[in-house]
Amino acid sequence: MSFKRVALTLICGVGYNMSSSDAMPIQTKYGSVNAYVLNFESMDVALIPRHQGKRHVPPHQINYKALVSAAQKIGAPVLSINSVGSMKPELAAGSFFVPNDFIDMTKFRETTFFDKKAVHTDMSDPYCQNIRKALTHVLAEQGISFSEGVYVCTEGPRFETKAEIRMYAQFSDVVGMTGVPEVVLAKEAGLCYASLCLITNPAAGLSSNVLTIDEVQDAVSDCQGQVFDIVLGLAKNLKNQTETDCFCKDSVQNSEI
Repeated sequence: MSFKRVALTLICGVGYNMSSSDAMPIQTKYGSVNAYVLNFESMDVALIPRHQGKRHVPPHQINYKALVSAAQKIGAPVLSINSVGSMKPELAAGSFFVPNDFIDMTKFRETTFFDKKAVHTDMSDPYCQNIRKALTHVLAEQGISFSEGVYVCTEGPRFETKAEIRMYAQFSDVVGMTGVPEVVLAKEAGLCYASLCLITNPAAGLSSNVLTIDEVQDAVSDCQGQVFDIVLGLAKNLKNQTETDCFCKDSVQNSEI
């Protein structure tokens, strides 16, 4: 099957079961990746599950290099779906968040394709401005509440401590575990890439309740239909674009020493 009709590639986690189609294996240097294609009248949307058919893979053990390499082979703009905790009272659970920057607090992950040479990728705009503009337009058009700001990625798989959240909240807005190194690898691969975050819970210390994974999973389940509508709206928007003003494909140009 060809990916020529794919207007958008979606990278998502557990809970976003949007496809009933058969898996399409994509061979990459870093392993085989199963992708799925959602067929619509005038276009397709490709779906790449982070957990690749397994019930759950810890965030620090996800094969990000293989996922991004598969997305690169598909060749379409990429939207990443991430679950996050809110570190600001005004960012309510159940609402959406579009990152415009990130802070990497991971520790042991493979964060680059360039292990054998010195390539200093420009990360001034880590997320594609063109996709972000289209995404926020779709959210506003659909009347969906959203915020923008800084995403901090932690190593996991544990939740953060109260002290960590107090520190992170000084310079970021939401906290998650899957945004990095995915965004870095996408930039190195020259992909147009953006993230849509679902705020599933208040971060540690911001609620009287104990943080549980059930809280996160319930929020994802409740918003699955809404996410599908956003994805479809974004895919249509991107398909109809004739020009883009981003420089994603040139991110590593003249960056090697």
